Amino acid sequence: MNSGKKLRTDAPLDHAGKGENFAPTDLLATAVGTCFLTVMGITAKEEGWKLDEITVEIDKKMTTQDPRMIESLLLQIYMPPDLGIDQLKVLQKATKDCPVMRNLNDSLKIKVNWNQSKKGNKTSLNFLPTNVFRETPQVTFFDSGVKGSNGSDVVIHHGIATSPPDDDEFEQYYVHHHQIDHNLVLEGSRIYTLLNPEWDEPHHVIYLNQKMGALEIPIGTYHQSVSGSEGSMVLNQAVRDRDFDPNKEFIPVSLRDRADLRIAKEADPVFWLWDDGKIRRFKSGHLSSSNKKIMI
Repeated sequence: MNSGKKLRTDAPLDHAGKGENFAPTDLLATAVGTCFLTVMGITAKEEGWKLDEITVEIDKKMTTQDPRMIESLLLQIYMPPDLGIDQLKVLQKATKDCPVMRNLNDSLKIKVNWNQSKKGNKTSLNFLPTNVFRETPQVTFFDSGVKGSNGSDVVIHHGIATSPPDDDEFEQYYVHHHQIDHNLVLEGSRIYTLLNPEWDEPHHVIYLNQKMGALEIPIGTYHQSVSGSEGSMVLNQAVRDRDFDPNKEFIPVSLRDRADLRIAKEADPVFWLWDDGKIRRFKSGHLSSSNKKIMI
């Protein structure tokens, strides 16, 4: 190298090494990530754009059977919050011309997640109330409409169920990029866990029942729902933009692959529940001190 820099390498612990330095396969993964960053930097300079810090995190997964090789790479790219959508598209297109990628064949699976970090954003969590026209011990008649809704779906949990199901010991979550959810419990109750690393409070647990109205889940918020032994039925009145694609909007995301979501999950949760005729919001410490009992 022209710089004269030296780089030490080592084999990993599970392959007769000490794991004290980069493994050769680590360098390949690093080459892909740094190539992306370099190509974006060159493109931004050509366009006359000033970019703030861009970072990339890479998760490397090796094969478990011979021949030993890299099975997949997951690139988490964090872009500046003030970057325009048109600028982002130009930079994304530029990475497809990455020279390192040209030298890799299709046997190596590479997935790229693009994230625009807006750290410290105020939590955005809303419940849309329902308009009850008539309610008796046998009949409940209410308006479940959501302004602007252009799609609806019903999710029924028959007994104990988790949606999406776990990935072995790792939880999985759904996230929508072109759909805002408005989840209304029709029968039973359901516990929602919401994770959003961009919020100042990234971890929320909602004990949702019909009286709370429709839980609005904003775009980019990761969510999982769980029902107890009685099961539950939920109506989602969704607001979808023109780029909505059902084949892309319901792909489970595992905490196995996302360090940022694991960090969000470790944050002290904010609890939401129906109490004394109102929606109550409790921080984890306040909840324990209030002697409230939550049944799961």
